[in-house]
Amino acid sequence: MKKKDLHDEFIDELYKKIPKRADLINLVSDILKLEKESIYRRLARKVNFSIREMGILAKELNISIDRLLYKAENHQWHPVVLEIPLKFHSMDCLCDMIEQNIQRIEYINRDIPGQMGNVYHVLPLEFFIHFPMIMKFMFFKWGNYFIRSEEFNHFSSWELPHKLSTLAGEYIDTYNFREVFYVWDNSLIWILAREIDNFYKMNIITTREKEDIKEELHELLSNIEMTLNGTRVPAIPYPPETTFYVSSVNIGFTSNYYQSGNRHFATFQSNFSFSMIENSEEDFTKVKEWINSFCNISTLLSQSGRFERRLFFNAQYKILDNILE
Repeated sequence: MKKKDLHDEFIDELYKKIPKRADLINLVSDILKLEKESIYRRLARKVNFSIREMGILAKELNISIDRLLYKAENHQWHPVVLEIPLKFHSMDCLCDMIEQNIQRIEYINRDIPGQMGNVYHVLPLEFFIHFPMIMKFMFFKWGNYFIRSEEFNHFSSWELPHKLSTLAGEYIDTYNFREVFYVWDNSLIWILAREIDNFYKMNIITTREKEDIKEELHELLSNIEMTLNGTRVPAIPYPPETTFYVSSVNIGFTSNYYQSGNRHFATFQSNFSFSMIENSEEDFTKVKEWINSFCNISTLLSQSGRFERRLFFNAQYKILDNILE
């Protein structure tokens, strides 16, 4: 079977966006400001789109040419936004990102509660929203990394912005999925404890604040363990089908997908990069399968994993006690 070249792949992608030829011709003609006859010849593969024309259409119709180039390869190819440390001047950009995610999730769950899959290398918001010191530290840490301001040199005097608190509550209100699974990076607590200890050694947080955060982390872990073994009803009701894994390797990033019917989006982020898949169903499906595949290199801690669960949480308590002594 002859392999399609990039131009043929690009035309196929255009037809996925607008299946009806007449409508596609009209749209491309308007975008490129060319006669419809010229567009017809291009779509009929009698004349090639120029590189400039493909670039304009790709940008306007949200088509990834990189993905088409590497489509036959056995890996994903998605653009990422690289965040620069000390780039921002306020928490507004973080608020905007959370607000946009809330709107997307509300749209997805508008009719029927959907499903969510997560791989986490940092604590997810729904786990720590009822722990004020942890919540303050998680957002303070973000500000310390990204914002040019002296206020993030002093944890004691910094106050969590009211808008962030409000948005956190709104996010929890959208947490009405039918099915959820978490893959927890096995180094998550170790890295978080090291960050807390580093802030303490730099005199950004006090001894009392370090102890308060440590105490809340112990309680958070205990609550998760009791929820998983069925001896506690959490403050935030988990979906009917909630599965919890811990990875067998250090993952080092966070990735999520959200889906209900034909509505969907997925995210990928490390500490300083971010990407989102929203419009392409094919790309979303690949990312969803990729996120699901991490369950294969992870240990199940919910349901029947009683022995593994006990070992894991005992190890996390020891990490906190050894690092935050």
